[in-house]
Amino acid sequence: MPFKMLIVDDEPIICRGLQQTIPWDEYMVEVVDLAYEGAEAIQKIQEHGDIDLVLTDVRMPNVDGLRLAAFLAENYPDIRMIIISGYDDFKYAQQAIQLGVKDYLLKPVEVDELLQVITKITSTLQEERKAAQQIYQMNLQNAIFHQVLDLPDTAPNHSGLFADVRIYPFVTMLKEYKNKTKGLSEEELQNVAVDWENQVEKWLNSQGFSCVSVFPSKNVLLTCVTNHLSDFTPRNLDFQELNGVVNDTDITIGQLNEVYLRLYEDTRYIPFSEDGVVVSPVSESLANKSKANDWLMDRAEQYIKTFYASPIKAHEVADVINISPNYFSSLFKQKTGKSFNEYINTLRVDAAKQLLEETPFNVNEIAEKVGYREYKYFVDVFKKFTGYTPTKYRNVRANNIN
Repeated sequence: MPFKMLIVDDEPIICRGLQQTIPWDEYMVEVVDLAYEGAEAIQKIQEHGDIDLVLTDVRMPNVDGLRLAAFLAENYPDIRMIIISGYDDFKYAQQAIQLGVKDYLLKPVEVDELLQVITKITSTLQEERKAAQQIYQMNLQNAIFHQVLDLPDTAPNHSGLFADVRIYPFVTMLKEYKNKTKGLSEEELQNVAVDWENQVEKWLNSQGFSCVSVFPSKNVLLTCVTNHLSDFTPRNLDFQELNGVVNDTDITIGQLNEVYLRLYEDTRYIPFSEDGVVVSPVSESLANKSKANDWLMDRAEQYIKTFYASPIKAHEVADVINISPNYFSSLFKQKTGKSFNEYINTLRVDAAKQLLEETPFNVNEIAEKVGYREYKYFVDVFKKFTGYTPTKYRNVRANNIN
């Protein structure tokens, strides 16, 4: 984005000459207006509101360059000022320096000399702009992170400042996350996350969008588009190896906590979308397609029955079917009538009963084969479900058979 400059001189021919004879765009400068004395310059600075540079003569009627410099020093201290004077008078230069004017050139000005000064100033402004943007992005990311994790407002200046800032949120999840990250070290997992975040940012930047991203959990990246929101749609994204849920409109950061939870829950509809992308809130047709919840729970039960003898956890199954652990627990109880632990223990006890009846394995071996690492815990669970210890159950069944 170019730096905006106002040229001020009481001789119109000089103003227009400076405006038209120098290729300002090559130096990241846009001459946005001209003024022919200081009072007019003040008016135009106030009207534009975003002037970065003022190139002005000293000797002008009404309000001269030094009075203009005094006004800027008091009211617009961030505006850089270059004074050009036809008078080689130390007093003018001294007063200008006292007012914060760092560049004072004598007429007739050499174009090369002027451009050297402009280059030096714009280079400094560019660094300041970059630093300010980094601070803004960091504070914005902090406000978003607090909203997503619903943390206490430990940074009120940040959260309060950004509460009304509008963003366009969406979440992405890495396809086959568990298989792709199995056995990776923490450093390798971090590299996966960095590559993933860079990929999303690259998509957006290539189309002129800026964004802030955070990882609320390992396989969920929340990205918030922060500019040109009216132009953003899911079509702007190239998901490739990712699945995604995109909100249907932009929101304020103050709304993000509620919206993020909905986006996360709506990831359960990803298997029913044609391209792995869901727009949230989901349409009724998508919500009802294949009775989504039953289908997910069927997948969960199949996975549990396959791996029940391993140290399986509820959050692991939830991750496999891409829903939150809390939502998984709720759906699972509705579908099976049992909690996750009750369901696992039922499978294990049933398997143990069969092994006790049909094999010569001792009780400790059977406990390990059906998924229990602690013998005493296995005995307690088995007795709770059958009314017998494993040994007693084996004896009773043997006697009944005989």
